[in-house]
Amino acid sequence: MWLRRFGKKRYPREPLYREFYGRQKVDPQVQINHLLDYLKVAPHLVPKAEQLNVPTIRHPDLSPSNIFISDSGDITGIIDWQHATILPIFLQAKIPKHFQNYGDDDSENFRRPKLAEDFATMTDSDKEIEMELYRRRQVHYFYVGYTSRLNKAHFHAMGKYNLVLRNQLYDTASRPWEGDNTSLQAELIKTMAHWSEIASPEDGRPVHYSPAEVEECLDRDAKQRNADEQIQHVRDFIGINIEGWVLNEEFESAREKAKLIKSEMAEAADTEEERREFDEHWPFQDHKEID
Repeated sequence: MWLRRFGKKRYPREPLYREFYGRQKVDPQVQINHLLDYLKVAPHLVPKAEQLNVPTIRHPDLSPSNIFISDSGDITGIIDWQHATILPIFLQAKIPKHFQNYGDDDSENFRRPKLAEDFATMTDSDKEIEMELYRRRQVHYFYVGYTSRLNKAHFHAMGKYNLVLRNQLYDTASRPWEGDNTSLQAELIKTMAHWSEIASPEDGRPVHYSPAEVEECLDRDAKQRNADEQIQHVRDFIGINIEGWVLNEEFESAREKAKLIKSEMAEAADTEEERREFDEHWPFQDHKEID
């Protein structure tokens, strides 16, 4: 279990190899083969339009924790630039993770956020859920809106679907490998499905997968994404981010919530073996300080 230190506490990160989602045989050669396929595709990902290849520097993790604001509301500094890269704009044009709300119909169709009509009569817990959804819709909406007005080049590139495919494939291929042999192959399959939108007519398909390979991989990818969503729901309930950080004053509350949800999920397990795996591989464990 990897831990993050915050003050005098330590915070858990995701377990490597997705142990919480179930054990899989992890073979690095499988990922190497997918990377070799990616290298066959990579030369075709560069768009021909000159304006989409302009070198661009972009903050790698734009989020409130990295933005300093004065009492008057002015931005006074932005930190955490150590992973910044200069890349063509077609690889930089995306909504920062903190502001994304993909998968939500209102956000993806750029509808102005509003609270549910029955918000006033909701229970406190339902109000909390609705307010979080409203917040996510707001940050997505305002990021896209102001980008369209103030950064037209970025907005233009961000709005092209075939560039989104190139972005996703590049991002997936460039991640440090942590035992995931599914995501890159799934992105390659999706790219091949839209190959005519990416490559020139004279370019043949550089990689091929059988119908059985496609079906098996996409099914595995869907299950993995569903597991990721479940883990995110747990994070949201506990009140921690993907790196395991929580505000110092909220630590005790987060620890109690983690104990509660672990207990409830273990009780819902079908077998004693599943309960034991919850105990051994639970990714949100509290650890005593070790000097």
